[in-house]
Amino acid sequence: MFIEYSEEQTMLHDSADKYLRENYSFENRQAALARDAGFNAEQWQMFADLGWLAMTFEEEAGGFGGGALETMILCEQFGKYLVLEPYLESVVLVGGLLEAGGQTAIKQQYLAGLMAGELQGALAYLEEGHMANPQYVAAKAEVAANGYLLNGHKAVVLNGPEADLFLVTARTGNDVLDSAAGISLFAVPKNAPGLSCKNYKTYDGRSACELQLDNVALDAQALVGVAGEFSELAEPIFSRAIVAVCAEAVGAMDALLNATVDYTKQRKQFGQSISSFQVLRHRMADMYMDIELTRSLLMATAWKLDNGSEDAQQCVAALKAKVGKAGRYVSHNAIQLHGGIGTTDEFSVGHYFKRLAAIGVMFGSRDSHLSRYMQFEI
Repeated sequence: MFIEYSEEQTMLHDSADKYLRENYSFENRQAALARDAGFNAEQWQMFADLGWLAMTFEEEAGGFGGGALETMILCEQFGKYLVLEPYLESVVLVGGLLEAGGQTAIKQQYLAGLMAGELQGALAYLEEGHMANPQYVAAKAEVAANGYLLNGHKAVVLNGPEADLFLVTARTGNDVLDSAAGISLFAVPKNAPGLSCKNYKTYDGRSACELQLDNVALDAQALVGVAGEFSELAEPIFSRAIVAVCAEAVGAMDALLNATVDYTKQRKQFGQSISSFQVLRHRMADMYMDIELTRSLLMATAWKLDNGSEDAQQCVAALKAKVGKAGRYVSHNAIQLHGGIGTTDEFSVGHYFKRLAAIGVMFGSRDSHLSRYMQFEI
């Protein structure tokens, strides 16, 4: 398969790379990480001004009509520069779900703000003790006089501390807690009575929270999509989210390889650069091959999603499994070839390592996607 970027996609790639190269140094990134929000609000607003936050929404909603390929192009640059801003959480997940299933009133209330960078969102769908199974939902949404009453607990809600809006999964039917049937999605504002957050930092430096819902009253308009059909609504959104994190992983692996090659040229042993040692050259060649194979699968998957190919979901599963393996191989070798300096907080390599480790388990581990891949007819 040969995939060639359009003129607009090439411009997006080049402009994103240029802006981040000039404005998102590792030192600036570390300064943003130390802030309470865990990212730079001024950068987030600039992303909105550049049109990145509106890029993948339909033109009717005020966006630019981009697809999985545009998401891939942008997120690869985010991975290359270790961008902290919550594009995945607020735009790809929350924005995508609202656009796909939100009622007109909810779209009017939130979508424009998300695209303008004035509002942020977070998806609350995982529960403690069942992080590998998003279909396990014990949270309940009981029908009340004017809408719904939500009760439950959600774990690892990424971007929760900064979110103005939570999209929360809860059961409106089917008491089997690990069944995809009967799960509904609700839009819950952060200031809703009965909602509380316990904030913390994740392994890779992002912000997250534990979300507690105690008799949170919502009107009927808060339901996103059709009651009991969250899984059908979420599948295409999660597929694009997987493409987004896998593209970020490819960008991170690229940066790790470049840093490793540069370091081995500078590091001397026995009077010569260690990059001249054949065994290390072979190791870096293997890293390069893994990255390029992953990039090829990434581009094919994004293209198939945009074009509605029958095997698109099979490619999504294959891609996530490949990224799990390649990310581990590249990051572990980068640490090893850098030696002790690669594990220090002052050096970028360790931060790439942590991000790739986090991406490896997001939306399912390598093993879970290998199992999913085997369920498709080959």
